[in-house]
Amino acid sequence: MSLAKTFTSAVTLIHVMQPPRDSGSVHAHDAIAWEIGRQEIEGFLERVRTRMAAELSEPVDVRIEQGRAAERIADVARELSADLTILGSHGEGIGTAWSIGSTAQAVLARAPTSVFVAHGKRFAEQEGSPKRILVPLDGSRRAETVMPLVLRLAHEHKAEVILVHIVQEPIHTALLHTKEDNDLLGELAVRLERGAKEYLNELKKTLVHDVDNVRTIITRHANQQQALLEIAQRESADLVVLSAHGSACDASRSFGTLTSHLLTYSSVPLLVLQDLPDSELSRAQESRSHRSSPPPRTSYAPENV
Repeated sequence: MSLAKTFTSAVTLIHVMQPPRDSGSVHAHDAIAWEIGRQEIEGFLERVRTRMAAELSEPVDVRIEQGRAAERIADVARELSADLTILGSHGEGIGTAWSIGSTAQAVLARAPTSVFVAHGKRFAEQEGSPKRILVPLDGSRRAETVMPLVLRLAHEHKAEVILVHIVQEPIHTALLHTKEDNDLLGELAVRLERGAKEYLNELKKTLVHDVDNVRTIITRHANQQQALLEIAQRESADLVVLSAHGSACDASRSFGTLTSHLLTYSSVPLLVLQDLPDSELSRAQESRSHRSSPPPRTSYAPENV
């Protein structure tokens, strides 16, 4: 609701029913029981649609699909040319060791769109209105494509924007262990940290004209993924916004390594903007070639979610 209001988006609510023949139970559901279940779901979705339509200016549609959930959600997203796929982190199944459930993981593996993963309890408490937006940046143009959307969210919700860069802490191994090696590694880390400060400060100057509260965080850590998870928790971030790929873009994968890690383990809601067009992703995934990555597409406000 919050995102649809912010970006004046059309919304499609989707539920995927598992066909009786795919049931793992020895006693397969008969046609009557399946139809009763379908009617119950239809009634539930219609109640949600009515409630949303009363507050949104754009259409709210309902789709009841049949098949394997992740496959059908990805297929419908492509069919509708959806800009954003919104998922709850967990369904009604048993929790896993990860911060998202198995169905959400399978959808993310196939998603052709930008994605938003809401962690139910956390997001419900703030009623969908983020007050602290964390933005990881690696200094690349690709990572910066999220900034127009971040500015719009921050302006709409009067939120603080926290720009974060993690400097890779040198790791001493048997390959690099002499004093000269250590000195070189230390000098590189110092230069990276200095460059990051200059970069984020310049970016901050361009944002303060549109956002009242902008902070920067630069930290050195041997594990960049873990560092971002810890910062998100420490800063009590309500939302993390980042691009699907960073500077080392592998176009054969829907999401880069760091983004995939955050999607799997973050307990903070994540909004991930897909920086590659679906056509580029499809071609790259078919060829499995990442010798050259396509340029990032321009950040946009989602129209269809």
